[in-house]
Amino acid sequence: MTRKYRQRGYMEDYRDDRQRRKPPPSKRPLTPEEKARLRGLRHATEREAHEVVRCPNCGTNVQAFGAITPETTCPKCGAALHCCRACLHFDSSARWECRAEIAEHVPDKLKANACPLYEPRLVLDATGKRLQAKTADDPRARFEQLFKR
Repeated sequence: MTRKYRQRGYMEDYRDDRQRRKPPPSKRPLTPEEKARLRGLRHATEREAHEVVRCPNCGTNVQAFGAITPETTCPKCGAALHCCRACLHFDSSARWECRAEIAEHVPDKLKANACPLYEPRLVLDATGKRLQAKTADDPRARFEQLFKR
């Protein structure tokens, strides 16, 4: 930044520092393997993705291990999983709140129903696990080992 008048005072030290600063040494480019390794270490987690059905009442992830029947309930709160709110076709802005062509209106969207067009809305649960590759010299790793986090 150049000034019309070079009076002393405001930002004088800044200008002197910029004049004395040396350019940083050039770094060698990283190989694709090194980039992938750094990307994995940056988040320090392993990613495992599972398809799950999210409970419309409490939000608990329930493993989608088979066909969901009208009797299927959430293991945590006991709410029905075969209901309109957990369906793939549920849309609050559509007619009767369903994108599928249904014959009659379902008044309670959280109660179990026997809709033949029901398809569970599957979401990916990508919770990560801590990497086990941490060294024993790492204080955080020792702390987590101590309290079994």
